[in-house]
Amino acid sequence: MTQKLPPGDPEILHKPVDQLPIIEELSAFMYRMEFKNLKEMLEFSAPDLLKTQGFGYRCLASLLNLLDEHGCIDLLRERDDL
Repeated sequence: MTQKLPPGDPEILHKPVDQLPIIEELSAFMYRMEFKNLKEMLEFSAPDLLKTQGFGYRCLASLLNLLDEHGCIDLLRERDDL
């Protein structure tokens, strides 16, 4: 049985970390933070992620490339909503 995705959510957001085409550094960060998928990680803004130990500009570049390839780069918030 396949997992039913929320309407409008790209499939890539729900793939397990080990199935994502990302650099090892980003994969290790996601495991350490206990993110199961990109959807969970995108609950945080880019500045918040960059403030977190283990998430640097290489991770950000890998994340941005992946999101851009799947047409969902706009899901990464540039700042926290006030």
